[in-house]
Amino acid sequence: MARKTARLRPSGWSFGRGADYVALAVVAVAAIVLAALALSGVSLRPGVNPNPTSRPAPTSFDLPTETPTATPTTAPAASVSLLGDQNSSGADSWWAQSIESATVGGVQSSARLGLERVSGSTAAVADLQQEIDATTSLSGYVIVQAGSTDVARGASSESIAAQVETLWKAVTIRGATPIVALLPPSDDDPEAIIAVNDALKTAAAAAGYGVLDLNAAVASPNGTWVTGFSDDGVVANARGSRILADAVASQLPVLVQEK
Repeated sequence: MARKTARLRPSGWSFGRGADYVALAVVAVAAIVLAALALSGVSLRPGVNPNPTSRPAPTSFDLPTETPTATPTTAPAASVSLLGDQNSSGADSWWAQSIESATVGGVQSSARLGLERVSGSTAAVADLQQEIDATTSLSGYVIVQAGSTDVARGASSESIAAQVETLWKAVTIRGATPIVALLPPSDDDPEAIIAVNDALKTAAAAAGYGVLDLNAAVASPNGTWVTGFSDDGVVANARGSRILADAVASQLPVLVQEK
């Protein structure tokens, strides 16, 4: 029986098999190294953290975007003028202790029409009408307080309110916005003052004008002055004017913001 001759495998095949083993070993080692790096916290991204125990260093892509902060703006102070009678005159008046002394937030004093600041002076609505007629232009707001002298002279509440409305219209024509100031109490004519103030409030509401209440804080339920707030029962003394100035400081900023 003839012997079979052994077939020899090409030497190149043996070399290729060995190279495969080497490549697999390299891949395995690389995988182990990468796994070890991942577990140690080292980042392979740009911005490598040299400290493997801390979090990876941020890159330009990781940095948060800053949101611009809006710059707060302050509204300009409202310009407020006065067209008033004896109730707003004098160095201790509510006007002097509030708007004129710059103690009311968001408001600045402008022109003062009507009486000069002389204690004891009086002015009827007709006198203030002459004053406004001589004025060509106005701006901002004008507080109108008039009618106490007319009440003392016996004029009816209807006629007084009608005349005061004419003052408002004159202020509006000249470019300003009227603010209606109620009349303070009166020990001599409390009912008449109440009637005039009621008529003024009704007319102001119809015209859309703000009302500055310069009565309630110093008036008794019967319409007379609270004891200690007036020396003559007609106009406020220094203490009463201080109370009225506080009322202006709380009410006026709201009135000028609503427009």
